[in-house]
Amino acid sequence: MADVKSGDIVVPGDQLCVIEELMPGFGTYEQDGIVYAATSGGVAIDLKDRSIRVLEGDGSMRLALPVRGDIVLGEVTNAWEQRAEVTIVKRNDEDVLSSYIGEIHISNVTRRFVKSMGDVIRQGDIVRATVLNTHEIPVQLSLVGPELGVLGAKCVKCGYNLTLTTYNNLICLRCENRETREVAKDYGTMFGIETRQDLAPRRRSYDDRRHDRGPRDRGGGRSPRRFDDRRGGRGRGRDRRRH
Repeated sequence: MADVKSGDIVVPGDQLCVIEELMPGFGTYEQDGIVYAATSGGVAIDLKDRSIRVLEGDGSMRLALPVRGDIVLGEVTNAWEQRAEVTIVKRNDEDVLSSYIGEIHISNVTRRFVKSMGDVIRQGDIVRATVLNTHEIPVQLSLVGPELGVLGAKCVKCGYNLTLTTYNNLICLRCENRETREVAKDYGTMFGIETRQDLAPRRRSYDDRRHDRGPRDRGGGRSPRRFDDRRGGRGRGRDRRRH
């Protein structure tokens, strides 16, 4: 039968039973055929309905795991080439009692092409995301949308807060290191960081690009031999062979 009995106190992630024994109800979730607790509380088993739930101390039901469309806040704890992990600490502007892990795939960061996750988010970033699945761990997240994305980031070189200059471009005011992130439109507001458009990367003018090119690129390299010179050279060679 189930690994627990009615009245047992469990915490998120505790194994309750297998799906063949009892169906998951409120406060639980199923993964790979095993039913786990999604929230802290007391176990309630209904043998008639063959279901299992986790309830509050007063018997009320509370669903801890997010559902599709919820807005969550968290910190990026790991970032790889194609995905990143986020420790979720807020759900719909309310603190969660026990943090859980969310996952962002690179395809759910932005609508434009991104080669590496390091170009859009980094470890330690604070992000606002929307939930893509329901009652599942890890929670699948998306940063696509103007309200979503990085809310605060630190310099990878010195650890100082990064300041937004223009679209997704940031600068460290301490060491002048420049980085990029997929930022939310209110980036920095939560941490009192003002946008500095005056520090935006300068666009290079046409004249600057011309000066960077070498003489050969500007048409100042070795000039081609004239047709008359080539003809004359061949002519002198023929004359020498005759004599």
